[in-house]
Amino acid sequence: MILFKRVGDSFRHIEDREWLLLVLETLGVLVGILLAFELQEWASNRAAAAKHDEMMDRLFEESEQDVGSLREIRDVLLAQSKAEVDFATQISAGKCPPKDKWSAVGTVQMLPSLDVPRSVYTELMGSGGLSSIPDPRVRKTIALFNSELAWSEGQIDYFRGHRPDPVPTTDRRVRLRYDPDADEPEVAQYDRAALCADPAFRNEMVSSARNHRVFANYHDGVTQWAITMCGALGESIGRRCEPAFGGPLKGEDVATLKKAIARMHKPA
Repeated sequence: MILFKRVGDSFRHIEDREWLLLVLETLGVLVGILLAFELQEWASNRAAAAKHDEMMDRLFEESEQDVGSLREIRDVLLAQSKAEVDFATQISAGKCPPKDKWSAVGTVQMLPSLDVPRSVYTELMGSGGLSSIPDPRVRKTIALFNSELAWSEGQIDYFRGHRPDPVPTTDRRVRLRYDPDADEPEVAQYDRAALCADPAFRNEMVSSARNHRVFANYHDGVTQWAITMCGALGESIGRRCEPAFGGPLKGEDVATLKKAIARMHKPA
């Protein structure tokens, strides 16, 4: 009781202006604390935004690499497939293709993988996933590309498990020689007349040419989705999809890119 009485007496001796100063000092401390919290949150949000912008830039640049890599393989496969289809068309019609067409016998066995850079995408998925990307259109194109990529990789594994071999190296109708000066040193020379007269060889080449065409189409489909993703990502950050190697996009690839950009200007 004595203590409370002394405290009460002390408060009665405080003047009004002193109370005012005390209130102002208390408010100043509270405002300072709140301001510190706000500044800390602002700095944290700014750092997170900068990190997100950096991630989007890196993801876009990785998508450009995807397009360049996939397009290069796709173009080779489509050119090979065109020659193989021409070969199969001739031999199935009873014609023996000329000597310069017989490279098709070897190219039907070429089944390259869909090997593309994915380190930034993997990093993104490990740090919050696609939900960190605010635009649903961009999220959708990234998800569709990776879904198509995974599905096509499974199909490629199937084709590799049934890799064709129209003329095995043990077949006496093929002779191999080594040319150290050639890009592909293993050179095959075929007994064309004997092979053209063999129904089993004809059937194998027709089937192989058809399957390789489907295989090339898988690569083409993944390439088109890569271009779509690259176009959407670029448009979302104010950049244009221009692969660093392989030259500018052409033909159907340009049309795919324009469609991706146009979709970004429609409501999400």
